[in-house]
Amino acid sequence: MNGPRNHTGHRIGEWHQKAKLTDAQVAAMRADYEAGRGGYQTLSKRYGCGISTARDIVQFRTRWAA
Repeated sequence: MNGPRNHTGHRIGEWHQKAKLTDAQVAAMRADYEAGRGGYQTLSKRYGCGISTARDIVQFRTRWAA
């Protein structure tokens, strides 16, 4: 299956070839942040991504459809 695509035809979310986090992990990261269970650095270590990636996900700069 090719997965979901945006309006230009590019793969998005966990279906993108370079995605390291699933949509479930993105939702869990946002829930953890909202519940006060860690800042960006803690979340980045917990989910195995960079600090700026954790920040961008929590602030809906990336993965906004997840």
